[in-house]
Amino acid sequence: MAKSSRITHSDKERQLARESKMKYKFNSLRNEFEGGKISSFDQVFAIVSETRLATELNISFYTFRKKINDPGEFTISEMQKFATLIGIQYDIIHAFIMERIRAKGKVKLFRG
Repeated sequence: MAKSSRITHSDKERQLARESKMKYKFNSLRNEFEGGKISSFDQVFAIVSETRLATELNISFYTFRKKINDPGEFTISEMQKFATLIGIQYDIIHAFIMERIRAKGKVKLFRG
């Protein structure tokens, strides 16, 4: 039994280390967004993997990949989760997603 509890203790330490590492990654992502330095999903994925972000947002990887390729498919709820996850205001994520939509040419801009 002692061996089993050591393994469990080790597993808990690894889990805590993983959670701590993700906290630092999300903190870095927050700082980059707030500093206006993130302009593409590639920059986001350089800090946090696509798989991890999809998991944290509770979106299947395949669906998340489709939304990356067509950012207009992100729901308000998903953008709110994204903002909350990294600890920034919704407006920052909304502006980022809207810029991704414009960059993909999926929205015609009205000029007045």
